[in-house]
Amino acid sequence: MHTSPYDPRASTLQVPEWLAQARTHGLLSRLPAEIVSAVVAGGYRVEYPAGAVALRWDDSPKAGVVLRGTLRAYIALPDGGQVTTRYLAAGDMTGVFAPRQPQITRAVQALEPCELLFIDAARMKEMSLAMPQFGWALIEELTTVLHSTHKSLYIRSVGSVRQRVVCALLDRAEVAGGVSAGLHVPGTQQELANAVGSVREVVANVLQALKREGLVEIRRGGLVIVEPEKLMAEGLGPLS
Repeated sequence: MHTSPYDPRASTLQVPEWLAQARTHGLLSRLPAEIVSAVVAGGYRVEYPAGAVALRWDDSPKAGVVLRGTLRAYIALPDGGQVTTRYLAAGDMTGVFAPRQPQITRAVQALEPCELLFIDAARMKEMSLAMPQFGWALIEELTTVLHSTHKSLYIRSVGSVRQRVVCALLDRAEVAGGVSAGLHVPGTQQELANAVGSVREVVANVLQALKREGLVEIRRGGLVIVEPEKLMAEGLGPLS
């Protein structure tokens, strides 16, 4: 891993093809090719199978940019439960940026085979100080992450189980291609229960209710959105 001070004159790399998906969204989409090349020069790629934990709260400080695949960021609760705080697709950024007190057990898990580009925290700091455009893009990305986390924790705190399930479905649909009629949203009922901090039986009842109301169709390994407008209205409506 390259950790020497960043020299903008030393970056002569062309943006590689494996960055194509990540360039369409998120941090790298806001940056010109020469800065993206500098980011690539300071990073390394790692592939993960579905179900693997790609990043833990106690890893060394680093940033991770999703190159392909879908992941979820979550917080593990003391009672053994979990809360999914964000779904990530190609272009999204995650990471471990600094030690936290009190320590919060959080991680990022692959929902399908995926690949991440990791960049050491010291390298991120060097590039931010040397290139204001990169530093500002990083602020914008971290603001997005913070907003998503606050939204998830708010829904978990005051929303009903049904509202939490609907919001989780909408978030998962967004990274699967956008909320639309006929979209297949992958995932098991247990994965959804983990995401909303409930149990599979309760989530199954909610999904059956959504099916009876004609909002979704339940399929093996996921579901299909039938009425996206009604789902979004419920997900964006007042919480109870």
